[in-house]
Amino acid sequence: MFLKHLSPKSMPAPRWLARFAREDRGNATIESLMWMPIFLAAFVLVVDVSMIFNGQTMVLRTVQDANRNMSIGRLRTTEEVTAFIESGVAGFAPNARAESAIVSGAVISRVSVPASDLVATNWFNAFTNLDVTVQSEHLIEY
Repeated sequence: MFLKHLSPKSMPAPRWLARFAREDRGNATIESLMWMPIFLAAFVLVVDVSMIFNGQTMVLRTVQDANRNMSIGRLRTTEEVTAFIESGVAGFAPNARAESAIVSGAVISRVSVPASDLVATNWFNAFTNLDVTVQSEHLIEY
């Protein structure tokens, strides 16, 4: 008997629900759905480029640390410097190639990292053939 009074026909719909049911404008919704993939692609592009710059900074820091270690005598040969760099970047750039040399009393190290090692998504093919190169030199003090 109580449930008879709560049937959907006897209950008035809330105002917002009735207004929503009568509404026939959907332009903003459709346009936003059409633009959503473009916004998502732009966001992913910004994230990937940011990850490349962050990886470049971490590689540069590792190269500078290796050169400084050779400069003060902790590392003795360029092979040790190269091994130090490659082991330092192996966690985030496993395909990095490093080389070091002593030229005119300075240790010069260069690292080349495929950008595909540094990106987060690999959505963009432009990054697959790109190499990020970092070079640093430091005077030998000992």
